[in-house]
Amino acid sequence: MIGAEERRKLMDRVGRDSISPLGAVLKCAACIVVLVIIAAGPWAFLSAGGPTAANKGHPASRAGAAQVESKRVFDERRSAYEDGRDGGVAKASDAKQQRLAVE
Repeated sequence: MIGAEERRKLMDRVGRDSISPLGAVLKCAACIVVLVIIAAGPWAFLSAGGPTAANKGHPASRAGAAQVESKRVFDERRSAYEDGRDGGVAKASDAKQQRLAVE
């Protein structure tokens, strides 16, 4: 707990440093402007042609290439499995060795 003398000093200090209504409004306005600038920064950066503008066509082409590669690997494994089931174990192991050499 604080003593009476300490409390009086704090109340005097608060009373002397009172904020005018205009000052409070200006401080709030300044804070809102800062928040708007912080929020609009990334949006302005991206719409101005930031790092994503240079790579617009690449994600689709990477996805297409990955899908083609995945299908190729799947087809090789399926054919190796079917050959192994029919008794072509040697052929399946050759396909496996080729796949391991490529990867």
